[in-house]
Amino acid sequence: MLNIEGLSSEAKIGKILILVAVILSILVIILLGFIAGIVWSVGQVTGFGIMMSLPQWIIIALLTLKLAGTAMGIAALYYAGRDDFSRAGIFAVISCVLPPLDLIMLIGGIFCLISREANTARLVPPPASP
Repeated sequence: MLNIEGLSSEAKIGKILILVAVILSILVIILLGFIAGIVWSVGQVTGFGIMMSLPQWIIIALLTLKLAGTAMGIAALYYAGRDDFSRAGIFAVISCVLPPLDLIMLIGGIFCLISREANTARLVPPPASP
């Protein structure tokens, strides 16, 4: 997964930072899910169901946005694994702006975008003729 031999230092750093950000995003998703469960159960047990619904909806909205950001981060990690660092950097930057902000993903995306591999033209092999 971290096949980083022969890459520039910017590409290596970007790939590692994207991986770290995806792992931290998954941990944040688990934490937000746990908090949403606690808020829901507190509202049901104490009888403050209506009063606890607004914080619960806020947490669920954050959880949904974080899931979308993590999906974009996984796409960035996929393209970084395929050595397409310009596309990986774009996905990482898109992923970082979804709330809650993810600065590690932003820095990893910037490193991917400024790497030597992202700025070289990718040659597409000609199709094989029968």
